[in-house]
Amino acid sequence: MPASLDGPAQNVPKPVMPALAREESREGAQAFLDYWSDAMWYAYQTGDTSYARDITSSACEACLAELDELDSVYDDGSWAIGARESLTIEQAELFEAGDGVYKPVVVYVREPGQLVSDAGVQLNAPGEPGDKSVLYMDFAEQGWIYITLAPIAGGKG
Repeated sequence: MPASLDGPAQNVPKPVMPALAREESREGAQAFLDYWSDAMWYAYQTGDTSYARDITSSACEACLAELDELDSVYDDGSWAIGARESLTIEQAELFEAGDGVYKPVVVYVREPGQLVSDAGVQLNAPGEPGDKSVLYMDFAEQGWIYITLAPIAGGKG
């Protein structure tokens, strides 16, 4: 059951990484990003940030701060509603840059969300409509790793 103003989500299925998401290919990268979306959604719905942390680079300070904030929200007895994120690779082919990092252009969408406590809505967060960004991601022995997302100036979908 999804989160609502009445309480946090219940019985949320744990994200499962598909085998395709471990392939070093465009299709594998997109499958990984779909899993990343599921892991982040799970974190927002349950307060369990472990799945998202497992696939996020420790170099992404903003990512870790967001996950730490989610931990705090749930530790304080509050919960999140909505805010599901998705990343869709725009380009037809995926290339490894000279520095060994993949930098595909993606469309980033986030649904509106709310931070809620027993006292009611504490914060309304607007959605992100689908702006183009550059995603930094790496591929290593264990598979893909999310590094960071950098908006493209004027990158409206």
